[in-house]
Amino acid sequence: MSVRKLTAKLLAALAVFAGGASVSAQEHALADPFAFDPDFQWFEPIYDADILDAKPKKRAHTGWFGTYDKLHLWGKRPESEPTTIGADSSEYQLDFGDGHRYEFGYMKPGDDTGWLFGWSDLDVNAGEYTRMERINRLNDEQFDDGGPEFPAPPFGQNALTEDDNNFGYSTRFYDVGRSTNNVEYDSYEINKTWRMEPYHYGGILEPMIGVRFVTLDDMAITRRYARTREDGENVVPPQVLSQNPYFTDLGINDDSFEQLTQDFAEVENEAYTLQLGFRYFKFVNRFRYSAEFRAFSGLNLQHAMRYTRVDSTFYDGFDVGADVTSFYRTENKIEHYRTDEFFIGYDVRAELGYQLTNMIHVRGGFQIFDLAKGLGRAGHEADGDPILGSNDQNFLAVGGTFGIELNR
Repeated sequence: MSVRKLTAKLLAALAVFAGGASVSAQEHALADPFAFDPDFQWFEPIYDADILDAKPKKRAHTGWFGTYDKLHLWGKRPESEPTTIGADSSEYQLDFGDGHRYEFGYMKPGDDTGWLFGWSDLDVNAGEYTRMERINRLNDEQFDDGGPEFPAPPFGQNALTEDDNNFGYSTRFYDVGRSTNNVEYDSYEINKTWRMEPYHYGGILEPMIGVRFVTLDDMAITRRYARTREDGENVVPPQVLSQNPYFTDLGINDDSFEQLTQDFAEVENEAYTLQLGFRYFKFVNRFRYSAEFRAFSGLNLQHAMRYTRVDSTFYDGFDVGADVTSFYRTENKIEHYRTDEFFIGYDVRAELGYQLTNMIHVRGGFQIFDLAKGLGRAGHEADGDPILGSNDQNFLAVGGTFGIELNR
């Protein structure tokens, strides 16, 4: 065989091999997960004709997505707090709370599988308090041209006085009484998701499985206030004292003195759970109806504590602008308790979204979630003292949501 023929055969074989390798690479190439809308056409308009012609499978977005929702939910009180309305013991007493919900994830084009990451929080803070003015009701030395000065201390610290000033107010006071519902809730979740084929009428189901980490800090607080008064100062009427059991008149004394006593009972819950759920949605013109359900269960690690804090303040007189001569804060030894409980919960959502552009929806909806079993909470006894309640309680929250989503 001549050298020319051999060279031609080798070049032909090399061309065939290179071409086959290129085709194979194109067939098995994975979509770049970071190639999210490279043209950044988030506000690209969408027309009714485009919506009518698009099948449900095409309208369901792929790639990266993100959502934000504002939560306005009402939360259930602990078992030891007043939880009924009127004489009907079957109705819960709920207190208003607000929070936020963030979700982001990725739905792989072609394979219809992806990941979903979520975080939500809710704060409920309710109580039965009476505002009591302190002996030094006004720190007049810190005023300039009729308005309060806010000097050097960093934000969140005392600005007008050395001892627990009410930030942002021109007067000094204590809110005396007891809490009825004090909850800080946070939830973190990671889910593997799948997108099923559309049903006959266009609905699409997305099952999910993952893990969820839930924290709920519950606190019961009782604040009591006591003070002395100078000779000639008006005596507090007995009916006022009977109506406010959290105030004590220490009587006439040469020393200008007041004391705030705060009793705390706190429970920290940390639940590590497995989660199953689904999301179902359907497009109707520019609207999209969706429903989500999640059930989770696992182990809840509870840490409870009790302690008392006392703030004592002495003044150089009883006048409105008296100066603070000394301030003392004492705190007793904290009592700690730990236990573990089996934990169950569920989360249900229903939403109606409206498509503004090709990638942006606004939506409003309804949410209810129940940490149904294995939750530790704090409450109060009949005399107002805080207690650590049962280790097997629940926390129910229900209300409305409103938010926006990108490419969801």
